[in-house]
Amino acid sequence: MMAETIQKNLSEPDFYKDIPVPFAVFRPVYDASHRKVVNAIYLYVNQAYCQMAGYSREELNHHYFLDIYPEGDVWFAYCHEALVRKETVHSCFYSEETKHWLDFTVGPASAKDAVAFIFNNVDDSVRKTKRQKKTDNIIMRITKILNNDEEFETSMNHALEELSRYIHPDRLYVLETDGYTASNTFEWCARGVEPEIQTLQDLDYNDYLRGWEKYMTDSSSVVIENIENLKADDFADYENLKRQGIRCIAAAPFYNSGKLIGYLGADNYKENELINTQAVLNSISYFIGAKIVNHRLMEDLNRMSHMDILTGVHNRNAMIEEINALGSKNVATGIIYADVNNLKHINDTKGHEAGDQALFCSADKLAFHFGGGNVYRAGGDEFVVIMPEVGEEDFEARLGKLNTELQESNPYRFSFGACWCPNSNRIEEALRVADREMYEAKKRFYQKEGVDRRRKNY
Repeated sequence: MMAETIQKNLSEPDFYKDIPVPFAVFRPVYDASHRKVVNAIYLYVNQAYCQMAGYSREELNHHYFLDIYPEGDVWFAYCHEALVRKETVHSCFYSEETKHWLDFTVGPASAKDAVAFIFNNVDDSVRKTKRQKKTDNIIMRITKILNNDEEFETSMNHALEELSRYIHPDRLYVLETDGYTASNTFEWCARGVEPEIQTLQDLDYNDYLRGWEKYMTDSSSVVIENIENLKADDFADYENLKRQGIRCIAAAPFYNSGKLIGYLGADNYKENELINTQAVLNSISYFIGAKIVNHRLMEDLNRMSHMDILTGVHNRNAMIEEINALGSKNVATGIIYADVNNLKHINDTKGHEAGDQALFCSADKLAFHFGGGNVYRAGGDEFVVIMPEVGEEDFEARLGKLNTELQESNPYRFSFGACWCPNSNRIEEALRVADREMYEAKKRFYQKEGVDRRRKNY
């Protein structure tokens, strides 16, 4: 009896209900040339198709497609292609009539000049694909900004501004850390949001950022959906975030040789179905970290190429660049030429370590009175001070204090000459005047000391 029931069910399938995906059979209607499909007649639809279309089979079967969906001719060309090629055709399109993305296969049907369609709703798949594509495009766009020819700070600020257009935060920022302190080095704020870049400087890492590390145990970034969750076990961070009006926060870390050196953070950002916010932050943080590391390296190399290693002041290369730059300007500039006395004698009698100390102390004293950024080691035992945009009275006052201090305590007794130049485009002349004064001062020093400079050890 059971076998007979099974056999009966097998011999009488209900295709209308049994086919689990939308299925339809159409007869294309051609134009006069019989080369273009201009309409189609429904020959058969199953239940799944009716549910997708929102019509009953009576409302569809034997009716013209365009009478029901006047704007729905996007798939007609596939009907013609399947009939001409006599094989199945696969594609995907957005169906205005159903308001869904449909993945479909169409092929010749058994009825004459008819085609059969099987449809699949692929909204989720298409949405994910489009989301990934948009996410990738955003990452590429911001990466290009970070690698353009703009100045470092301009490029970084430009990248944050561009990122804000897609995740709509209250604040975007870069936090840099050495593991001991943390500082906000770049910041973008939405209109009406108070900047925090000045208040977030040299913060204690343990108080401000250490608590974030636990969020990266099982994730590549920090996501705090509600800062109230911090209140119980990270109160210092909670209070700091609460003070800034932060409700939620996402921060993607960046590294240098495996060491954490900072975060790209977003406060009160908006989740967006069209983009993967975390993927954007994670990717952009990588490129921001790389740009910061490269910039700091170039700064170090430039500083080293313009710095005297022994004394810590600028070297001769930097001095020449500054002289050339000021020569094309018109600013008041103070010039000093200084020379350490008896350096060879110190080296010969007390050793080169003492000679190095004499150079270091001389540079340090000049830096104290005229600013370290204005002192240059011209070579050997000579130093030059170039102090732009200084008034004559201010410059003379500084010289007076230096003279007084040297008379009271000048163990290495460096001699100097000075000249205040009202117009820096005559800086070369001022340098010669200061140089001559320095030699006169040095001559007086040796005469007073009774030293014969013609002796080799002087």
